[in-house]
Amino acid sequence: MAANLPPQFFELQAKLKSAKTNEEKIKILEEMLSICPKHKGTEKVQKEIKRKIAKLKKVLPKKVKREEIFFVKKEGAGQIILLGKANSGKTSVVNALTQSSFKVAEYPFTTQKPIPAMLRFENILIQIVDTPPISNEFKPGWFKNLLLNSDGVLATIDLTQDVKKDLEEITKILNEWEIKMEKVLFLGNKIDLLNKKEALKMCQDFHLFPLSAKTKEGIENLKKEIFKILNIVRVYPKEPGKKPDLSQPFVLKKGTKLIEFVQEIHQSLAQNFKGAKLYKKEKTHPIIIGKDYLLEDGDVIEVMK
Repeated sequence: MAANLPPQFFELQAKLKSAKTNEEKIKILEEMLSICPKHKGTEKVQKEIKRKIAKLKKVLPKKVKREEIFFVKKEGAGQIILLGKANSGKTSVVNALTQSSFKVAEYPFTTQKPIPAMLRFENILIQIVDTPPISNEFKPGWFKNLLLNSDGVLATIDLTQDVKKDLEEITKILNEWEIKMEKVLFLGNKIDLLNKKEALKMCQDFHLFPLSAKTKEGIENLKKEIFKILNIVRVYPKEPGKKPDLSQPFVLKKGTKLIEFVQEIHQSLAQNFKGAKLYKKEKTHPIIIGKDYLLEDGDVIEVMK
């Protein structure tokens, strides 16, 4: 049976040869398919057009969902999200903590999407994520998801502004989103711009952690507070007769039992577990511990074989 294709089909066929982008080619092929008569004589033609469309679509870049743009994959020993109102100094705090050089400006919304950086604390890395300014007017769903999935939150308050009002606004948003307040630390930033005594008194009254991102006063102590928020312990395995490698700890949640740690090292060790030797800095000799011992930060463990 003859195909009997219309003149427009051949016009589009000629146009297809000069098309430059895959998107343009797909559009022309779809138009050719739509005007192609549907009968037995055109089955091969239709099949070929469909094959070409499918092939071109395979090489098209995938559309990125809006949520994926604002998703930050966790890295390191934990993820801390830093939030605050416009010009509260969030980005300066991130730069001070991580030695990054993210853009800082006096105008709002310099940061337009979450930006991760890494903080080195002793022998571990902690992910710190800068975010766009938050307010009653700007609190999108992706922001809530980011906070819920994080291990901790730093909320920055500008001490040169209306502290009570800003603190209440951010606290209200966090409560609306059901963020656990035990994982939130409120920062009182810009103590360098006020009388030192007055700034510290203000932070004490509003339960804020005092610091200056600009002069880096309080930054080293803040690193310790971040470690506390993560609620983790660093544990070091030790081979008999050898020194432990204190540069590569196992990072575990507080409350982890010894037997769970042993399982992480190797399942066979857990199956044949007989006990372990615990080495601590303050102890001259090791202590024998059992499977239900709750691990503490800095523990050196030698599994008995």
